[in-house]
Amino acid sequence: MFHRIWYLVRKELIHLRRDVLLVSFIILGPVSELVFIAWSTSAPIEHLPTAIVDQDRTEASRALVVALENSETFDAQYFPAGETELSSLIDAGTVSAGVLIPSGFARGLSLPISEPPQVQIIVDGSDPMAARAAEMSGRGVIGSYAQERVLETWGNIAGQQGEIIRTDVRVWFNEELSDANYTVPSEMGFMLEMVALMIAAISIARERELGTFEQLMVSPIRTGELIIGKAIPAVIISYVDFLLMLGITVFIFGVPMKGSLPLLLVLALLYIFVELGWGLLISGFSRTQLQALLLVMVLAMVGMVFSGYAFPVDTMPPLMQLLANLVPIKHWLLIMRDIMLKGAGINMFWKELVALAILGVVINAVTLTILRRRLD
Repeated sequence: MFHRIWYLVRKELIHLRRDVLLVSFIILGPVSELVFIAWSTSAPIEHLPTAIVDQDRTEASRALVVALENSETFDAQYFPAGETELSSLIDAGTVSAGVLIPSGFARGLSLPISEPPQVQIIVDGSDPMAARAAEMSGRGVIGSYAQERVLETWGNIAGQQGEIIRTDVRVWFNEELSDANYTVPSEMGFMLEMVALMIAAISIARERELGTFEQLMVSPIRTGELIIGKAIPAVIISYVDFLLMLGITVFIFGVPMKGSLPLLLVLALLYIFVELGWGLLISGFSRTQLQALLLVMVLAMVGMVFSGYAFPVDTMPPLMQLLANLVPIKHWLLIMRDIMLKGAGINMFWKELVALAILGVVINAVTLTILRRRLD
């Protein structure tokens, strides 16, 4: 019995030694994924890009700005002159939060408390996790600052006279902070990625596994024609799945569609072509369909980490933020949420669109070059 077990173990080890790709996946895949997730998610939500409109421009208002920055939740990067510029920054997704300090803020703190000064916090509700962190931190910082400021001036009597500063928090684009409005479109993006990758990844690998690949190579079909022929069915199936998922997202889960539906449909086709390049590249390197699917899972998990879906990219270390820009789904989720939740046009997300187009050109060019060399 022990001899039979030993021979079985030896046979399996020989198979693993010959399958370098599978061994690399088993060893390096989980380790690297654990490192990426732990590194990206170990830090709390902090340093959210913030715009400050200080209409008071006094020592008291500047002290409040410093207090907000010291909380480490807010990172005051922009100081627009008025509410119009602040609205533009939030519309474009440049900042996650905005703070409006009105004129007369310092005077309101120095007078007896009858009509407390109002500080307005505007958060981008298209990312509920970051919005909640900004809302809670903003209320806490402003409350603590107001209490300390008034106690210095009026003592304990002021603390018994009611509200010191009235904090007005407004949420844009997702007023009820519904998690579904954020998670459902993101899940739709991931499902579209998985479908495009899997269908493209198993196309050539299936031919190898069934033993029909050599017959294709000796036929009059050219390499480029073979790649295009494999790509077209993947595009059609992926796009049909996207249409079905979009209908379910809007009509069943009630996610608003505030932007242009034709624009979303066109850009979805562009995104499918980008992911298609990765899928065909995986298919060209895979000997079996199982290997192709395993590589798809690795690529999809990396995309989830760097997409900003589970954890905001802005809170990641600088190196991780740089790597996130190389992941197509990160740009696609931003574009899709901007169109559906904000009703934005190309002028609001043109940077993400350019990045997605560049990634598509590079990925597909590299894929075509490598496949031609491997298949010719």
